[in-house]
Amino acid sequence: MDVIRLPGIHHDTSMTILTDDCETILIDTGTSWHQVNTEERIKSKIEHDDITTILLTHRHYDTAGAAAHLASIFDSTIYAHGNAINPLCSNDQLTTWASRFDSDMPPTSAQAIEDGWKSKIGDLEIEAIHTPGHTSCHTSFLLEELGILVTGDLFPAATTPGRTDFPTGNVVQMRDSIQRVQALDLDTLIPSRGETIRGNAIEESLTKHLDFFDSMIEAKGVLPKEWPVPVPTCMWWTPEPEW
Repeated sequence: MDVIRLPGIHHDTSMTILTDDCETILIDTGTSWHQVNTEERIKSKIEHDDITTILLTHRHYDTAGAAAHLASIFDSTIYAHGNAINPLCSNDQLTTWASRFDSDMPPTSAQAIEDGWKSKIGDLEIEAIHTPGHTSCHTSFLLEELGILVTGDLFPAATTPGRTDFPTGNVVQMRDSIQRVQALDLDTLIPSRGETIRGNAIEESLTKHLDFFDSMIEAKGVLPKEWPVPVPTCMWWTPEPEW
């Protein structure tokens, strides 16, 4: 099986394609702004016409905006954590954050999954790991046999911690989710935007993020005064000085 990462365009999160000769699973889709371009990029990477499953790490527009379009094109079933189902199908503009992108969230029908949900692709198994903090619905996806975790905006990048100040975000849950990831036996960590993290760099990155969120909890959620306030469409905080 091939694991292919497609970097996002502009505001889009990156996508991860799991594919073999018979089946494809897509994790995250980006906004609806570039969905036709996204469709063609995906087709160039797979050997068959269908994507059986689209998995969403969470409900945000930059992550899930193109899911409805791609599901109709590739005849896919969309899955997301149960906390995301109503906001997705009702094109909720607030908790999907679409309003901050001056966009409408396309109504998106999805099947609910929960922590521990599993599915097969070829001889491998993919497992949903509920990792709230960025949103209440946030879910990472584990390929245990390969030691790969697709993290969504739990880890935007090794050098930039994810935001917890969105609707349904929670800094304590973010800390706890990072601790849960730290307990996994990982060889590869695929963040939403930054470079893929491998080997010994995983533990170093996790520890840095964990220390930051511990300090945020101690400061009652107040950002360090040296750090710039992010624009509404930025899904991460930018450390100052740089990590």
